Amino acid sequence: MLVSNGPGELSGWVFPLARALRKLEGKASLSLALPPCQYATGREKEVAETSGLFDRVYGPADVVRMVLAGPRPRSRCVVHVGGDLWYAARLSRRARCPALAYVERDLVARRHAAFARITTHTEALSRRLVEKGVPPQKVRTVGDLRADAVEPVEPAPESERTVLLLLPGSRLRIFRDLSPLMLEVGRLVRRQRPAVELALVPSPFLPEGAVRAAVRGHEVSVAWAADQRRSVLRRTALALTLPGTSNVELAMVGVPMLVWLPLYDPSRVPLEGLVEWLARVPGVGRALKAWAVRRGLRQLRYVSPVNALLGEEVVEEEVSRAAPAEVASRVVRLLEDQERLRWIRHQLQERFQHTRGASERLASAVLELAS
Repeated sequence: MLVSNGPGELSGWVFPLARALRKLEGKASLSLALPPCQYATGREKEVAETSGLFDRVYGPADVVRMVLAGPRPRSRCVVHVGGDLWYAARLSRRARCPALAYVERDLVARRHAAFARITTHTEALSRRLVEKGVPPQKVRTVGDLRADAVEPVEPAPESERTVLLLLPGSRLRIFRDLSPLMLEVGRLVRRQRPAVELALVPSPFLPEGAVRAAVRGHEVSVAWAADQRRSVLRRTALALTLPGTSNVELAMVGVPMLVWLPLYDPSRVPLEGLVEWLARVPGVGRALKAWAVRRGLRQLRYVSPVNALLGEEVVEEEVSRAAPAEVASRVVRLLEDQERLRWIRHQLQERFQHTRGASERLASAVLELAS
């Protein structure tokens, strides 16, 4: 049983791992548990079921019943691939089977006793876990699963990179808020640079009707199919995107980006932990959330996972209440600065060259533990 949460984890971690498990052990029963999660879109169960990778997918209500007092889950091994570690630990206890965690942060060090194996995406994280008290025999570096989720893309010649790629998120509420802003930025950019093409790559977690309604009346192409997405990525000069997993996926194919976190309403920015749930309390919730977001941003050096991973600002960030016209001006300046775009692309190509095969290495560790 795989245990995960939001859209980024499913597309970047769960699906590559599930495909590798099917390849190595095609007849094994494979299920997916989706606990409650503030980052979820609400369509994770539907998307996972339509993937054809799982014998059964358990939604948040099913998982809550299983971890509390419902029927005991049946599994030979529980695998944490995103979300709160507690759910995977609890499910493994209830199923009376071992648990394995795939992690990219060291928070698991405090709860390592619940897991028979801990796998990581880098040797540096493996060493840090051992330094924090995790027995070295428990820890194994397998690599970054996202390298297997993203198909390599050979960039088009510089003269053919005319696309401004818009990525307004995978959660419907945020997409509805921000797609009009991004489309307005695109319109203003094209007013100054008519040769720029606008393209939108919709998340599979968004309803198709919502995407079509958002782009109606705008000069923007929508890349629905895989071959369309590859063509768009080859010709992308710059992506305008929100902070999230998509930043790392873009970095892995060497696409420069401006990561935009609009702060018109900080209470709509999703957060980890208890504060996200307290923020949903009527009355004081929104004010509490806005305060927590502002406080968190003061302590946060970078909002893009790419810059956070590298420890320096390689991709551009815009964290402000800037109006679309201001953001469009910054996009135009970037598009005109070919030297800067070349430097960003080179840095991403050099520093995000992850070896493929992490999903099969992790699948082998899972099957070894399950046997």
